[in-house]
Amino acid sequence: MKSIIIIGSGVAGTVLARQLLASGDVEVTMFEVGPEFTPADRRIWLDHMLGSDDIYAPFIDDPRTENENFGLRRSRLLMKGGTTNHWGGLTPRFKPEDFELNSRTGFGADWPFGYDELAPYYAKAEVLLGITGDSDNDDPPRYGAKFPFPHTDFTQGDKVVIDALESLDISYGHMSIARNGTRCITTGTCDYCPVNARYTAVYDLQQLQVEYSDLLTLKTESPVTKILMDGKTRTRGIEFMDLNTGIGHSADADAVFVCGGTIESCKLLLASADKDWPDGIGNDSGHVGRHLIGHPVMFAAGIRPGNPDGIGEELGFDSLISRHFDTPAYQHKGKMWFSGGVSANASIEEQVISNVSRTAMNAAFSSGLRMSMGGEMEQFEHPDNRVSLGKERTSQGLLTTNIQVGVHDVNLQTRQEHVDTFVRILKTAGCRDASIETGALNPDGAHASATCRMSRSDTDGVVDPNLQVHGTDNLYVCSNAVFPSIAAANPTLTVSALAVRLATHFAAAD
Repeated sequence: MKSIIIIGSGVAGTVLARQLLASGDVEVTMFEVGPEFTPADRRIWLDHMLGSDDIYAPFIDDPRTENENFGLRRSRLLMKGGTTNHWGGLTPRFKPEDFELNSRTGFGADWPFGYDELAPYYAKAEVLLGITGDSDNDDPPRYGAKFPFPHTDFTQGDKVVIDALESLDISYGHMSIARNGTRCITTGTCDYCPVNARYTAVYDLQQLQVEYSDLLTLKTESPVTKILMDGKTRTRGIEFMDLNTGIGHSADADAVFVCGGTIESCKLLLASADKDWPDGIGNDSGHVGRHLIGHPVMFAAGIRPGNPDGIGEELGFDSLISRHFDTPAYQHKGKMWFSGGVSANASIEEQVISNVSRTAMNAAFSSGLRMSMGGEMEQFEHPDNRVSLGKERTSQGLLTTNIQVGVHDVNLQTRQEHVDTFVRILKTAGCRDASIETGALNPDGAHASATCRMSRSDTDGVVDPNLQVHGTDNLYVCSNAVFPSIAAANPTLTVSALAVRLATHFAAAD
């Protein structure tokens, strides 16, 4: 039986663990820097809803060195299950052109394989994450694969947005989202679901610990500080710290899988420098920590006078998506997907607290409708982009992070174009010009990618097409870090598909 170490308990590590354990003849030890966390606890949910406690505050990453074009604060959770504990659950696939960025635009790098290679693993990941979606939408191609759950119907508020999109000939469709459609009760409290309807790695791990109680060990509050090598090509295990005792330990393994996210994955390789890898494992060509990219976020909101139907926000998640600008025609300057939503121009909570009359409350709700648009666009890597080790230590005993990021002018120009599109949609929907507010946020750690990118040769990247670190026999990286480019779509489904593919490759190689 092979002993496996997985570093990180987020979605990549958890999906990988599930697939490896199901393949048989392995025992898995998973290391997580953060503490345990309980899903679907009614007391935690109630405290969260009453606003008396920020349940995620204790798990937010330590502040790191910030960059004017890229931030990390509050974008990642260090805890069992990782950032899926409060993610939105949005799970679009990448599109075929996303795997050919360099060939099509000259930016970044191509993936060492195309969409068709990943398509069957996308389908398997959609089942594992319990995704609702429109199986008849074949953009990108589904090759007959069905979502495990049907799509969520458009809401009454969606139809207000749809009317504006159709007037402007902007295409739209149903959002794919990891919600387990048979369990969802649409409470609108999706950042902490009271019934485990939205996929979280913490709940998946909870189930795995029951199913494979003799084969899976999870060590929380146990940050891995170094990968140990036997010579240049083989890892023999890891060093880690027990945060409860402050004592360091080592653990041996037949293979090590680094699934700690884009930032910490590359930092761990850099921190594991030794005589055979003086600049960090996998870094002979200097690519570890380079190529950092993320998703700039754009938004706009405005007020449409009158709301006679009393339309308000019905769901706590997006049910509509437009990928109209997520096509090859926009790839040379930055592809983008977006969604839109509505809410009443008055808060029922504020109305109740203010003890207003029923008549006044009805008047406030019917006075107007607040519409909002938001989206994410593809960022191109800049030659300056780099993640490197800081000199201080976080409270978890890990080295702090230094970030350098530049931005291409074309991305800045395109970001403004997309914001202008949102404004045009809001005006078409009837929002008053004076009420419209716009903004844009720089990328952060939530969708950070590319610091250990895939390549066919070690001169161009860090891991090979099977996510094995170039020049090693039994060391792998499975996180957003391996993406050669980020596309416009959210990365969670793609990294989950890569985890399924990696487990299949590893089992076959054995």
